[in-house]
Amino acid sequence: MANIKKSARPETAIPTASMSDIAFLLLLFFMVSTVFVREKGIPVRMPKAASIEKIPRNHSATIYVNKNGLISIDDFVVSIPDVKYVMQKKLAEDFNVLTCFRTDKDTSYGIMSDILNQLREAQTLRVYFEAKLLR
Repeated sequence: MANIKKSARPETAIPTASMSDIAFLLLLFFMVSTVFVREKGIPVRMPKAASIEKIPRNHSATIYVNKNGLISIDDFVVSIPDVKYVMQKKLAEDFNVLTCFRTDKDTSYGIMSDILNQLREAQTLRVYFEAKLLR
């Protein structure tokens, strides 16, 4: 019988010399292409307060009310009867939702009372009123 000699297989290797270059290019790409969304709301001159407590923003819905009675919930303009439905939807999405009021200091209390009644009907009872710190 003939003795057949097996040839040695060439070793396969993945070149890693340019791996760090690729990682830095990907990091640079994501840093440049990322867009941060910032709440716009409506312009509001907030009242002053003696002490302030920080509100966790990951479970909050912000209601802006300006002195003309324009209402905005998280950058969407709504009417008073729609507050109930918007907040019920937010409560269904997140059971721990906090309602934060950012109202103009010249806003009439009647509008705020109507909004609070809508929040009561929507069962979103965790309400915070935001203010600026006195300095």
